[in-house]
Amino acid sequence: MSAVESPHTIVLGAGPVGLAAGLLLTAQGHRVTVYEARDELLLSDENSYPIGVNTRGQEALRRIDPALLERLREVGEVVEAFHIYKGTRRLSRLESGKLIATTRAFLTRILFEKTQQTEGLTYVPGHRLASADLAARTLTFDRTSGDQVVVDAGDARVLAADGVWSAARRSMAEQVPGFTPRVGDWGVKFRVAYSRPHASASGLDPAVHHIFTSKGIYTATLRDGVWGVALTAIEGDEAESLLLSTDASEPNIRALRAHVQEHAPLAAPLLTHDDYEAFFSRDPFGGAVVICPRIAFDEWLLLIGDAAHSVIPPTGEGVNSGLEDAFLLAEHAASGSSTWFAEYEAARLPDLHALGEYAWTLRDNISSTDPARGAANVVLRIVDTAAAKLHLPNAQVEARLFGPGSGLTPYREAIGPWLRQREALFPVARGAVSAAQSVADRLRDDHDTAARPGGSAASSNGESMRITIVGGSHGSGRALAEQALKAGHDVTVVSRSGTGVGSAKAVTGDATDPAVAKEAVAGADAVVVTVGGSKDAPRIRTQVTEAVVEAMREAGVTRLVVQSSVGAGDSARQLPFVQRHIAPLLLKQPLADHDAQEDVVRASGLQWTIVRPTGLTNTDATGTWKTLRDDEPGTLNGTISRGVVGGCLLACLTDPTTVGTHLGISKA
Repeated sequence: MSAVESPHTIVLGAGPVGLAAGLLLTAQGHRVTVYEARDELLLSDENSYPIGVNTRGQEALRRIDPALLERLREVGEVVEAFHIYKGTRRLSRLESGKLIATTRAFLTRILFEKTQQTEGLTYVPGHRLASADLAARTLTFDRTSGDQVVVDAGDARVLAADGVWSAARRSMAEQVPGFTPRVGDWGVKFRVAYSRPHASASGLDPAVHHIFTSKGIYTATLRDGVWGVALTAIEGDEAESLLLSTDASEPNIRALRAHVQEHAPLAAPLLTHDDYEAFFSRDPFGGAVVICPRIAFDEWLLLIGDAAHSVIPPTGEGVNSGLEDAFLLAEHAASGSSTWFAEYEAARLPDLHALGEYAWTLRDNISSTDPARGAANVVLRIVDTAAAKLHLPNAQVEARLFGPGSGLTPYREAIGPWLRQREALFPVARGAVSAAQSVADRLRDDHDTAARPGGSAASSNGESMRITIVGGSHGSGRALAEQALKAGHDVTVVSRSGTGVGSAKAVTGDATDPAVAKEAVAGADAVVVTVGGSKDAPRIRTQVTEAVVEAMREAGVTRLVVQSSVGAGDSARQLPFVQRHIAPLLLKQPLADHDAQEDVVRASGLQWTIVRPTGLTNTDATGTWKTLRDDEPGTLNGTISRGVVGGCLLACLTDPTTVGTHLGISKA
């Protein structure tokens, strides 16, 4: 077929989907022109984001050129499984072995390089589609040179792969009666921190991708042992401004480190100060879920990829569903039919609608701040996992999409069981969770109004604990030791003077000495640091905590509670008005030590709690206390007795809900 006789196809957008479609059609003899909005494609991994190429995406690469798939396999990392966590507790493991992790930039790069080597494919950069006139069959482009150009596309077919905010889709909505796509902004933005090469963290397998559900943090391993840690900025969330900030100030770096430590504690050791600093220079990315009632117009214009069916990253199907569009469309083009757009649309729409409903549900899950919704989702996952193990009817949508047995199963078959299960069971699960939470709230209210005497705490299973208290010979540490002994716990106190407390074991020495710290934590179930400051050693709290953390890691002790002070971090807002403004001035040096100490704790990878009392007194040895977490509004009272602090520290040791939290405390 001569060049004049060859069918002409215009592709809008040079992302992976547009390039793949262009390459596949060129191989069938089409003349293809690809218009791209940018002058230069973004082909650097540095400001890209991790993706997983599943069987669908791999099949597209294989059909274009098997060498592309080989390049992906050589550079990418096979994802053996996904681990899903709530804090440090793993909720489930989803097997894979079919997914190859890389970046969107790398995938675009290998397709673009193939494009440059392909005859019959013309690439036109710097042309952003402004509008499409469906009656006149013209395309109007805004050029980066500042002017506009109108292209007569009457003799061509047009594939619109111009992304989630597609101008082609907008033109269809304006000109085609009844065409009203559903477009729902994600309500979140994602931004990625990259680790140094060959980073590692205890308990995190690099062959596994790790998902921390608390605030939507996701880790992916890339080539050279680089970890991508994707953070989710949820619209209206307290951390949104931090996660979208471009200010790499020390307070922001500390706050970002604390955010990761609190919500993805196992991943915190992957990132260094420089990694956090670089995070603020990277672009966040957002998007929307798109569901279209139709995707073709009169054998002239066809929407593909995100323009037709944008999803959300947790589906794992964004680029993969678009690459599948490309090779399925090429199959219809090869049929020789004159209506291959319409035939492709009829075959593809049921799958895209199933995928869209799945993505819309995940979008609502991620952006929701309703704890009942989150808990109901966990209940459904547990029920479905149990059903699968018992060989009962189950949804197992992830297994069907990227599990060991996944393949090219149509979305309507892979996702349909999940949609039906959710429609039937989610209202029931949510109702049960809401009822349980209502009862728990009433019980908690009753508990908070009752006195909480110090020394009444026991371990969560009623057994005694072996508690090491660093700084346990005086002050709140001594109060903790006395109350712990009274509650039947085994106590070890560490002091320079060797001063003991009752029947507690005493370890004499400087806790900054690794040998002393190692002796102190040996055999402990938990460690509490209550060490005070010194004018002669302005970093003593930090130095002691560093030594203790290292000793705990070596000994395999994981539970750590540290007494800091209100005023550390951004907690001064919790103080009464006058103290709020005076404390940072009068206590500048101690608070600097506490800030550094808290950084050590958050980066420790341990199951930590930071307790920040207000002004300490020697009044009542027991009593009640008021707490404020970092994310709670309100004001604390100005003082609290050391005895009450001791009771609070003991209660934290046995309360798993305090792990990974900062608690401001004062008298009730």
